[in-house]
Amino acid sequence: MKTYHLKCYHCERPHKETESVTECIKCGGPLETYFNYEEVHRRLNMHSLKTAPLSAMKYVAFYPIENFESIVSLQEGGTPLLHATNLGNKLGLKYLYIKNEGLNPTGVFKDRGTMVEVTKAKELGAKAICLASTGNMAASVAAYASAAKIPCYVLVPEGTPVGKLAQTLTFGARVIQVRADYSRCAELASEMAKKFGYYLAGDYTFRTEGQKSQGYEIIEQLFWKCPDYIVCSVGNGTNFHAIYKGIKEFYNLGLIKKLPKIIVAQTTGCNPLVKAFQKKSTKFTIIKPNTVASAMAVGNPSDGRKILEDVYESGGGCYEVDDEYLLQAQQEMAREEGVFSEPSGALSYAVAKKLADENFFKSDDVIVVSACGNGLKDPKSPLKILPEPATLEPEFSEIERFIDQKLYAIRESGSSEKTKILFSNTPTAEKVGNIIIKEFDVDITNKILEAVTENIKQFITKGKKIKKADLGYILEEVLDEFSLQDRVISIEDFEIKTGMHKPAKAEIWGNAFGKEFKSTAEGVGPVDAAIIAIKEGLKDQDELDVKLIDYAVEIDTRGVDASVEIKMTMSGKNGDSIVSRTTSPDIIVASIKAFEKGFNILYSKR
Repeated sequence: MKTYHLKCYHCERPHKETESVTECIKCGGPLETYFNYEEVHRRLNMHSLKTAPLSAMKYVAFYPIENFESIVSLQEGGTPLLHATNLGNKLGLKYLYIKNEGLNPTGVFKDRGTMVEVTKAKELGAKAICLASTGNMAASVAAYASAAKIPCYVLVPEGTPVGKLAQTLTFGARVIQVRADYSRCAELASEMAKKFGYYLAGDYTFRTEGQKSQGYEIIEQLFWKCPDYIVCSVGNGTNFHAIYKGIKEFYNLGLIKKLPKIIVAQTTGCNPLVKAFQKKSTKFTIIKPNTVASAMAVGNPSDGRKILEDVYESGGGCYEVDDEYLLQAQQEMAREEGVFSEPSGALSYAVAKKLADENFFKSDDVIVVSACGNGLKDPKSPLKILPEPATLEPEFSEIERFIDQKLYAIRESGSSEKTKILFSNTPTAEKVGNIIIKEFDVDITNKILEAVTENIKQFITKGKKIKKADLGYILEEVLDEFSLQDRVISIEDFEIKTGMHKPAKAEIWGNAFGKEFKSTAEGVGPVDAAIIAIKEGLKDQDELDVKLIDYAVEIDTRGVDASVEIKMTMSGKNGDSIVSRTTSPDIIVASIKAFEKGFNILYSKR
């Protein structure tokens, strides 16, 4: 006897699997899998259920799989539930837990649902699988499709994190980047499935059925007791709906005595469900996502109505944090508990932290946050607030300088409140010194303080307000300059002319090896022209034949008035190679200063 059937979640029209496994062919609503729980209970081995080791496969009786020989598994599930005592102590919560889903086979919770989806594709004789993804599902389905020997086509929004695409491509999927958001990718994938007869994978009912196992495991890991709250980040809503559905199944079977309140976590840049919850509605407005939590960047969640109804039924809620708060919470979770989760995975903790700070929870509430994906899925996002490691010469005196001058503190402190305005007008050296102590906990000498103040003056003369990030860069740069043993060149000033159709022309004034020079040159752009002009002025004196090997521009705050950090890799004919970094609100000034600094470093090394 079949234990399940498919039905439209909206109009309740029954569906055969040969008709559709994604959306209702009558109203277009999402399908849901409904079980005959008497039959499920009859097939259950309760002793095995309560004693077998954790694994998604131990719950096979709860999945809509008819042919167990078709199962495609990579040993998903069985992820740890960590009692987060360090974070709990900071927040005043005795029983805060992290469900670390980043330890699934491809590093994400999706593997639980993919196991069922790809198994169903195999059961139904799929000649290929196609899907849309923001990255995580792409890698997961690609892995399981490769194991099942089924071709896989993936549509992703352009700009999807490279870590996820590297996985997907390595598993052999055929990836297409689309200049649109996830919702449009999903529409195109659906058209592919209809046109070519492919199995359409995604956040549909069979994925829900596999991801229920996360809910089962949470109950088991809490010794067959239900938590008071579960907090989970939500994009499409499928995962959280699945977790809640799994726990409800255990409740309906009499295995637990209550249900949890569920808390939806979203960001201010992608918050359709938060806005709907604020209106106490099950209808949401489609939005255009703009958030660092790329895996949750879904402006039109396919299971939005389902999860909103779950929220209201459970007595939970939907809450949001901004991207900066999220990235700081990601760091806190990693440093306090050793759990490195991608921003979308850390989002659940970020919202729990915000609610705890607002005294939303009681101290003895049992709270589970789901960390849905490994941090290596999106390694670039933390770098938006993390300092780049300092680069020093291979001398122990440099290590001493790093510690004595607290170079680590400058960048670590500068990673928070980067856009905080510190100076709008040229300050006194005394005021600069006080601000440096307050913001970075660094006390510097009068000579260094004078140099920092002069640099600030140059920024403000350009019309740039000094933000905290700017001051950190200036301070670090001055300390670097004072550590140089030799300053063989200095650039005093320059003029550059450029246009839309003509080569740039640069004129440079400076001092090199004790002699003044003036030189001109043309280049394909202003920076190119300036560096060629500098080298022209030094050509008879540059014994090392210094060359520019690589050039990179980084901007870590928003706005056209943002400071730029220039990184130049430079080398001399003696084989030495260094990286020179400088900062300015003017990309040309920063580039010229970087070349000057790198040149001096190479001669100091000699």
